[in-house]
Amino acid sequence: MPEYAIGEVAKVAKVSIRTLHHYDHIGLLIPSVRSDAGYRYYNDSDLTRLHTILFYRALGLSLKKIVSLLASEKQTRLSLLQNQKNLLDEHIVRLQNMRLQLEKTLLKEAKKMAIQDDFDALDGFDPDQYDAEAKVQWGQTDAYQESARRTKKYSKADWARYKLEHDALNNELITVMNRDLLPTSSEAMAIVEKMRLQIDQWFYPCSHAMHTQLGEMYVQDERFTDNYEQQRAGMAEFLRAAIIANGNEATEN
Repeated sequence: MPEYAIGEVAKVAKVSIRTLHHYDHIGLLIPSVRSDAGYRYYNDSDLTRLHTILFYRALGLSLKKIVSLLASEKQTRLSLLQNQKNLLDEHIVRLQNMRLQLEKTLLKEAKKMAIQDDFDALDGFDPDQYDAEAKVQWGQTDAYQESARRTKKYSKADWARYKLEHDALNNELITVMNRDLLPTSSEAMAIVEKMRLQIDQWFYPCSHAMHTQLGEMYVQDERFTDNYEQQRAGMAEFLRAAIIANGNEATEN
């Protein structure tokens, strides 16, 4: 019967020599052959037992449990294989249940992340923030009623798209300010005209006169003023001036 040194066994089984020494120490796998010089070697039966040990370890069984199993088994090839099959079937069921639970957890987390992403896209934008106040001040006006009719149909995606467009126009105006252009410049007036048309598209028909009233509100209502000032110092006043200039030019033409 072939004999194998511990280094050969460690290499073929892909375990460390230290592991084999430990198995020997606890009586789990004791080399069956001793040479005249006192060296211990493994035979084919030992390698079969090692294969069984590593199989059980792969199933997550403790060394103590494996010792008990090997001690109680009738050491026939058929009974050994049948026992391994039964344990493997049980392990597969456990893994399938674990996988199912993990998939459910991942699905829940994905939904949470998707919901959070939706709200992150809005970046704190609240289309109804001033709704109650607006209803009191302008609830009977045609503009308010038209805005209420339109916005009632808007989805979360619609509001996200509006915010992107709105922020883009604000950034364009900031760029003009950073270039030290005047509110009366053609560049500034072109941007506020796009702002007026955005209101016209999303909420209600916005004439130049109405846009001018909104410009006044941007500097008189500290909430609007603060919002613009947080984006760029002097933005609220610059915006109002550009709106007035754009309205005057439209009237002259």
